[in-house]
Amino acid sequence: MTQLIVSLEDTSMLSEIKNAIGLLKGVASVIVSKTSDIPNETTIKAIEELENGNSIVCDSFADYQKLVRDELPD
Repeated sequence: MTQLIVSLEDTSMLSEIKNAIGLLKGVASVIVSKTSDIPNETTIKAIEELENGNSIVCDSFADYQKLVRDELPD
């Protein structure tokens, strides 16, 4: 099955758009899924750490891997 994702900024016409898509030949179902603009707790913590300067800068991915490998216990 193939999915088509339609994003709406203004939800005032959500019902009409949902009904119109449902009328198209071959449409099996129309499901409304809301997305959250509020980041989760982990993302909020990461943003705060970045804003406070608690971050690292590596020249390459290999340097990052070395840094992580050296800091994590075996």
